[in-house]
Amino acid sequence: MLKNYVTSALRNFRKHPTHSFINVAGLGIGLACCLAILMYVRDEVTFDRFHADGQRIYRINKVVTPQEGGEERHAISSGLMGPTMAADFPEVEAVLRVLPWFDAELTTAGGTSVMLDDILLADAGFFQFFDFELLRGAADRVLVNPLSIVLTESTARRFFGDSDPIGRTIESLNGFEYTVTGIAADAPKNSHLPFNAVISWATTVPGTGPMNAGWLNNWLTQVMFTYVRLIDGAAPVVLEEKLPAFMERHFAERAEQYALYLQPLSDIYLNSTDLRFTRGQRTGSRAYVRTFSLVAVLVLIIACINFMNLSTARASERSREVGVRKALGARKEEILRQYLSEALVFVLVSILLALSVVQASLPLLTDLTGKELGLSTIGVPRLAGILAGLAVVCTLLAGFYPALLLSRFRPESALRASTAGGLSGAGLRRILVTFQFAATVVLIAGTAVVYRQVQFSQDLDPGFDRDQILYLRTGDTDVASSIEAFREEIMRLPGVVLTSVSGTVPGEGTMSFSLEPEGKPESESWTSNVLRISDADMAETWGFEMADGRFFEPDRPTDSETGVVINETLARSLGWDDAVGRGLSISGEMEDGLVIGVMRDFHFESVHSEIGPLVMFVAPRPNYLSVRFEADRTHELLSSLEDLWTSVDTAHPFDYAFADQQWASMYRTEQKLMQTLSAFAVLAILVACLGLMGLAMHTTARRTKEIGIRKVLGATAMGIVRLLSREFAALVVIGTVLAAPVAWLAADAWLSGFAYRIDLGPAVFVLAGAGALALALGTVLWQALRAASANPADSLRSE
Repeated sequence: MLKNYVTSALRNFRKHPTHSFINVAGLGIGLACCLAILMYVRDEVTFDRFHADGQRIYRINKVVTPQEGGEERHAISSGLMGPTMAADFPEVEAVLRVLPWFDAELTTAGGTSVMLDDILLADAGFFQFFDFELLRGAADRVLVNPLSIVLTESTARRFFGDSDPIGRTIESLNGFEYTVTGIAADAPKNSHLPFNAVISWATTVPGTGPMNAGWLNNWLTQVMFTYVRLIDGAAPVVLEEKLPAFMERHFAERAEQYALYLQPLSDIYLNSTDLRFTRGQRTGSRAYVRTFSLVAVLVLIIACINFMNLSTARASERSREVGVRKALGARKEEILRQYLSEALVFVLVSILLALSVVQASLPLLTDLTGKELGLSTIGVPRLAGILAGLAVVCTLLAGFYPALLLSRFRPESALRASTAGGLSGAGLRRILVTFQFAATVVLIAGTAVVYRQVQFSQDLDPGFDRDQILYLRTGDTDVASSIEAFREEIMRLPGVVLTSVSGTVPGEGTMSFSLEPEGKPESESWTSNVLRISDADMAETWGFEMADGRFFEPDRPTDSETGVVINETLARSLGWDDAVGRGLSISGEMEDGLVIGVMRDFHFESVHSEIGPLVMFVAPRPNYLSVRFEADRTHELLSSLEDLWTSVDTAHPFDYAFADQQWASMYRTEQKLMQTLSAFAVLAILVACLGLMGLAMHTTARRTKEIGIRKVLGATAMGIVRLLSREFAALVVIGTVLAAPVAWLAADAWLSGFAYRIDLGPAVFVLAGAGALALALGTVLWQALRAASANPADSLRSE
């Protein structure tokens, strides 16, 4: 019997190839979209799930309420926080401090040099605390001694090839030698904490290494991540209730401004978008996971509606077949099984098509998401279960309703020349088409909002001149050790206007330090972002403008000793209308600082955040060399700069960036979101239009005789087109009206993550609806024109 059902399904496939193709292609594309998004979502939600004790591990975050008001959430804490919590709380089983260190050049005794990023400074228990696989060395010993370093397997190979690295030394530019004490497996891609090397925290002990920094071990300087692992059975909420008293004991003068809380390890990757100072950690977005999950559901619903609509439409044309089968003795159950079996065959073919499309699209998905995805990401058992569930659901949606109607139909009615109206299901199809286009309008409007916000962010005036300026990342290179001579050579190049040297530049991140403003009590907490500069040319090179006072001047020696320039935001928050001449000390960096100028606000971070307080002071940190140049000299200048670089340093690549491109790159996540949403919106539109085409074909076929009679009675071709298009146009308009409030709420929620955002007017939703209407009418028009131009004699011949 099953063989007969399958044979019947294949026969119908061959008999109606266009209808079958539309059905299979629409459902296959919808399932492919769903599987592609599922791979992405699965990868996102499984971050940090490989740690055995992950459910007991938390990061200590804090809510900062500055004296000037507002609220910020920080992922960083002080060096004393972790050890003190371990001593104070019996619930804490272990503590780990991690400090992402700066990129550095390291060189082996054999002369192999590597510019290494993702370097961590960590407590000795790093490999006991986390379940990162240690291939060589003992987890409780590899990071005990100062100047110990653990390399990942791929990093060790870059330094030493296939030779044994254990016991070998690696030297940094400042002359310190690190001993390789262990080899770790490469950090998993689904870890929020990437690393290529881990240096022992003992290296910070005074006199033992280059990180002789007292500011790593005090309460005020907060630059590291602190993790705690609770004992079995300990409730995190109980520990959190004790944290206010903990702050009162150890940080009494500023306890009111700081509130600590625990963030679960499994929550860090997706729920850190509202946190500041997450440098060195991977972060995702739970909002994006939800967005793409919603897109997957919408596309799948659109595809399933297509499948159901076309199946019910075809079923209404098979009433005679059912009548013959019933007349020959077929029971109701057999009719149900037959139609469900045929629907299952179509669904299985669609699933095979979906799997093929996904497999072929993996390179494109990798480019869109920046992840190496594959069907294995979901897992074979889980994938099999999902596909089985989809097969059952789609089969029931597409087959059960028409099968139930046909199985109840009386043979004598089924054998009449006309098809009973009760089988047409036209009312249900209208509802489904309306919902389908409502979902399509939501996708189109959402894509348009993301595009407009990305453009708005990139075009927003940052407060400095980002055009015709590039910067070199000098860091730990030979160029940095001879920066002034190198800079003089650059100034001689044709097209160079100005140069400056600094510890960082806008868009490359800042650090946060505590401040001690003149006239403010110690109980008040003041923090600010810090931008270190190395010369007085930074303002003119970058186009910063002064609101009051002056910038640093080279002929004033005290400027480099005590001079401080602040931005307008910090001046306002301090309540200083006359900030120039006020005292401002920077914890761990500058005592007895004096404000010499107030700079107009500029964006040193993306527009996700409002402009924060900023302090500039002179410090010899030649990490970046900025070059302002003439517009028509770009290619010539780049070539000359690279030649000059290689004449000084052949060990490091010529590493540069244009300020305007770096500004645009801060919105790379949003750009990827826009591209991905656009791709899925196009596919959703394609699926919807395929379904609409199938329905239009069914409608014109069902109304062939009506159209013939109308033409005989004098109806024009345009009148026939309007007749056939009017119903579909009305459904799209209703769908747009239903979609608009849903799309507005979703867009407004997404835009709330930007401090500077576009205004949501009705235009974007009207245009989305107009676009959907144009696509729908374009799809229906072809079939309507065919029906309108047909010879009425052909359609009336049987009469």
